[in-house]
Amino acid sequence: MVEATLNFFLIGAPKAGTTLVYDRLSRHPQVFLSPLKEPNHYSTDIDPSNFSTAFRANTKLDTAAYLSDKPLETRQVGFVQDAGQYAALFEGAGQGHIAVGECSTSYLWSKDAAMRVAEAHPDARILAVLRNPVERLHSHWLMARMYGFTDLDLMAAVEHDRAHPHPGWGQSELFVEAGMYADQLGRWLRQFPRAQVKVLLNEQLSDPKTWEDLKQWMGLESPIPEVDGNRSNPAGRARMEGLNHWMTRFGMKGAMERLIPRPMKQGLKRIWYTNEGLPGLSDADRKVLWTHFESDVEALENLLDIDLSHWRP
Repeated sequence: MVEATLNFFLIGAPKAGTTLVYDRLSRHPQVFLSPLKEPNHYSTDIDPSNFSTAFRANTKLDTAAYLSDKPLETRQVGFVQDAGQYAALFEGAGQGHIAVGECSTSYLWSKDAAMRVAEAHPDARILAVLRNPVERLHSHWLMARMYGFTDLDLMAAVEHDRAHPHPGWGQSELFVEAGMYADQLGRWLRQFPRAQVKVLLNEQLSDPKTWEDLKQWMGLESPIPEVDGNRSNPAGRARMEGLNHWMTRFGMKGAMERLIPRPMKQGLKRIWYTNEGLPGLSDADRKVLWTHFESDVEALENLLDIDLSHWRP
């Protein structure tokens, strides 16, 4: 059933605007997206058994339990390896849905996903959202600190992550690797005709024309709905960062979250997190970080035949 119906994949990059795109598209009556936003099914080079202790303890991997509670609730991330369980994510799709798919940000980074998706769904449309890689890295670091995966300052966190002995999705943060777009996108362009691959830049998401063009590319008959003024997947920080990191590292925060009744969670999150006092990105750090990405951005410009000079510091 899945092999015949899926025809749309939003492949990343992480912290580039994919949650906003998912939120808007999922509200369109002709679009069905998996309620599990990131099932990561085709990233067959990601092995959950290799996840770090902190990542495993703070990521919901209970796919069978999730699928048993219908209708399926919206959830951000899972790792669905079983084909039958993956098919169950799309049982709500009907004849009125022109686009049926999912939005796993690991697919851009994964070395396997492009080939696996092409084998199963050769006619699918592929959408990538890219962001200035330095700004993406900074946003990724803010998220990692918020979730408690690091308590290091920006540059120290990047150096620590680059020195990881076994870098990988769920094993390290991939602060730099997740922003190396040229080779990643090249894998998809080798598997799919250029007309089936669309690339959006994060800075284009505030332009109404972007959404009109996306509507036409996807073959939708009505405009893509807007979302409210709140940012999708906004940045924040824990008010007690040291305790937050300690609880994340030992899995206590994830365990507590599973025990807290759902109606209480939003109120507790407002107490635990704040969006005030977020560390900014200095010009000096921006220039140092840019050295990781300069040659890759040049390759991306050649690959897509676009000008990305506005990304340069």
